[in-house]
Amino acid sequence: MAKRWSEEDDDLDLDLDFDREEYMKKEIIKGKSTLVAVGIAPFFSFVSMYIFNITMDWVISLIVGMLGLILLKPIYDWIDIDLDKIGKKGWIKNGGVYFMTLLAVWVILMNPPVSDFTDPEITDIGIEIYHEGEWVAQDEIEIDEDETYRIRIIAEITDNVAVDEERVEIDFERQGWESMNRTEDDHIYQFQPEGEFEPGTFMVVIRAYDVNGNRNTVETELSLEAD
Repeated sequence: MAKRWSEEDDDLDLDLDFDREEYMKKEIIKGKSTLVAVGIAPFFSFVSMYIFNITMDWVISLIVGMLGLILLKPIYDWIDIDLDKIGKKGWIKNGGVYFMTLLAVWVILMNPPVSDFTDPEITDIGIEIYHEGEWVAQDEIEIDEDETYRIRIIAEITDNVAVDEERVEIDFERQGWESMNRTEDDHIYQFQPEGEFEPGTFMVVIRAYDVNGNRNTVETELSLEAD
């Protein structure tokens, strides 16, 4: 059986003065203000990328991009958006939407295929020995300190776009720059110094460019160790 209403139950907090039309106008104004924030953020993403090209400092670039927030109020005034209807929460929301849009577009602009600021990566530098007609890692054979060996230097070189194969070079034992050649493995490059070598330590400097001119240089010592 349904409960009978009484005056004691008349304590519900109902907004009898709710103005639906005014509420809808306020929500439309808030939506327009958000669209303005989303609309100007991409422009300042381009500004941030331009500043980064000059300074190569992402912090400065991002700060410059955030200056676009200063333009929100003048734009709101220009298109007759009632600032009183936005409210503090609306300003915070629009600032957050602006920042996320700025950051998303900026990241896209800073990466391929639009831009390329990433240097090639040079890793896994090592020595291989020519043994019984093939190149093998030095830990696969016994190395005698009284013997000499034909060696080659190998390195894995990768890039987020593509390595410039004509500009991968090595300075072996401070003898000057010479070209490294790509092996049958796509990312492995090799250099074969002339002659044979006794076990010891060798100074190696490798530099590589990508197709967009970014460069990386790695200097290391490699050891050919006797067992």
